[in-house]
Amino acid sequence: MQIGSFRFVPPWWGVALTIVGVIVLSALGVWQIERAHYKQRLVAAHRAAEAAGPQPLRITPADLKAGRGARRGYRYIARGHYDTAHQLLLSDQVEGTRTGYRVWTPLVLDSGVRIMVDRGWVPKTDGRSAAKPDPAAPTGAVRIRGYWRDFPQPSLRFGDARQCGLSGWPRALNYPDTATVRCQYAAPVADGLLLLDPSAPGGFVRDWREDPIGLRPWAHYIYASQWFLMALVAVIILVVVNSKRRA
Repeated sequence: MQIGSFRFVPPWWGVALTIVGVIVLSALGVWQIERAHYKQRLVAAHRAAEAAGPQPLRITPADLKAGRGARRGYRYIARGHYDTAHQLLLSDQVEGTRTGYRVWTPLVLDSGVRIMVDRGWVPKTDGRSAAKPDPAAPTGAVRIRGYWRDFPQPSLRFGDARQCGLSGWPRALNYPDTATVRCQYAAPVADGLLLLDPSAPGGFVRDWREDPIGLRPWAHYIYASQWFLMALVAVIILVVVNSKRRA
């Protein structure tokens, strides 16, 4: 192929590798743009949640069957009573240099639906044979305030990690999903977790300074431009390396 005073003679394998590279790099760029669009929707939802302020939390069994429930990122005021006899412990949670548990206590709403309340972190007792902690909770009717989020997910999950059929309370679980939490109880359980407000009594170490959004949309656009630029550089390298000036 003649390009001005240059002759472009790339090997077939060079063209093939460049095409594959351009496709892969462009796909990564498109994926980052999609992530940016998702983050834009997440930012808008977070701002709406902040503007709405705390809302009464009302969930019925019919809501659960219809797939309705609390909204992620919103702050709620819940009324009910703690079921302290059936607590869950999220295992292997680190606070500073110490390992411990996050205490999840069911709050039974007036509708009978249970919501899991994360009351904070407690240290693990030293010794392999040490009993699991079973922290006390306020008794009687309570009115609590908190932030709603999804159940935390591990970085990697292999196969079916459902942990049902356990006996005894409290039960220590390793990043359970919604189905795993629900199979611990005979009563209906909401999909999600209420992080107990740091100023509320009846809790433990609570450091909820987590960023619900992560990378902002503009950062994903920057990453997308980098992937597209790398695809362009791959084409330029192919042309420059395989172009020779005519005698």
